Amino acid sequence: MKHAAALRCACLLTLGLTVLVRAAEEGALTVKTTPEGIEVWLDDKYVGDTPIIDKKLKAGRYGVKLVDPIQHTSVIEEVLIQAEKSTVIEKTMKGKFGSLKVSSDPEAANVYLLTSLGKTPVSNDFMNPGKYHLEIRHPNARYAPMAEDITIPRGEVVTLSKTLEKKSPFDLKAFVRLALGAGAIGTFVWAIVEQGNKRENETRADPTVTTVSPDVRKGFEDQAHSAAVKRTVGIVLGCACVVGFEIVAFF
Repeated sequence: MKHAAALRCACLLTLGLTVLVRAAEEGALTVKTTPEGIEVWLDDKYVGDTPIIDKKLKAGRYGVKLVDPIQHTSVIEEVLIQAEKSTVIEKTMKGKFGSLKVSSDPEAANVYLLTSLGKTPVSNDFMNPGKYHLEIRHPNARYAPMAEDITIPRGEVVTLSKTLEKKSPFDLKAFVRLALGAGAIGTFVWAIVEQGNKRENETRADPTVTTVSPDVRKGFEDQAHSAAVKRTVGIVLGCACVVGFEIVAFF
């Protein structure tokens, strides 16, 4: 019995010493990334997603591979794990795409690059790096559209917040249209009035209707001719105003 007890003690002592020796041969690895959730591979063995805190490893050199499953990018580097020491890896993962976030006041404005990206607020995390011509158009015609040239760098976020300006109800174009419309109405009314004057003077100059002296009759005829000229001028000016109104409206 004494021999058995001594044997058990010796085994436990040996096991404890082995554990202590192995513990003394181990170090720790901490991996932190921005963003989090990056896959961590040690010598082609998956060990988890970041953050990984104080993972126990045997002392030695390891190949650490960080894989971004969303951006489909990876980084490989070699680390040395030292016994009874903690090794820390901190890495910012730079994706091969850029990100674009657009907001507007008011919201629900349409955003266009090469194609429609949707309505504000809108974001896209898979933009190919490069230069773009961005347009924001609100469905409410009271708000003026805006355009801007932007550059989206690789692995970076471009954030735009725009306030759309309200159109003035009486801008230059509206003022010109109003003036042309008023001009068309005024000149056509003038032409109608002069047409009435022409007929009235023609009636007064008619010898079968009125008996007047030749000089008075000549005056009525001159007034009728003058009214006819003014009527024609009024019609021409009115038509010109209508054509101008349509041209301004088209452009």
